[in-house]
Parts: sequence; C-alpha cells; structure tokens
Amino acid sequence: MTATTDPVTPGVTRVGPYAGVFVHWRNISTGEGGITYLDNPGGTQVRTGSGTVVATVTVPDQAGTRVIALVPGAGAWYVP
Repeated sequence: MTATTDPVTPGVTRVGPYAGVFVHWRNISTGEGGITYLDNPGGTQVRTGSGTVVATVTVPDQAGTRVIALVPGAGAWYVP
C-alpha cells in the first residue's frame, strides 16, 4: 500500500494500488477523519485536507474467502 501527495493538488492523498480494503484515516492537524473503501486497483484519491495524516489498512471479513497472507499496516505522512 502506498500513499502519495502532490503540491499541485493540496489536501488530497492518493492511496493504492490495492482494491478490496478499507483505509481508516485521520488528519491529526485538523481532527478530520474517515474510512475509504478502495475499489479501484489503480488507486483512489482521498480528500484528507492539509496536515499530518495517519492511517491504518484493514481487510473486510468475507465469508468463504481464504486470505493467503495479511500484514496489517499503518503509516503517517504530511499532506501539503
């Protein structure tokens, strides 16, 4: 999972490249937060606002689906 920002689009983080996972994020500079379901393997843009953002990634429970490998993830980054 990657999170990228671009000064040309302030307040926006692009996350991906996976699909079928949730990204739980919080901008600790503003207090704003949310959950984004990634449904596009090419990546998804999230309006996080400018500031320091922290996030975790979780996989939804899907009955009958075998998960081969799962490594929980978390990260922090600055959004211009």
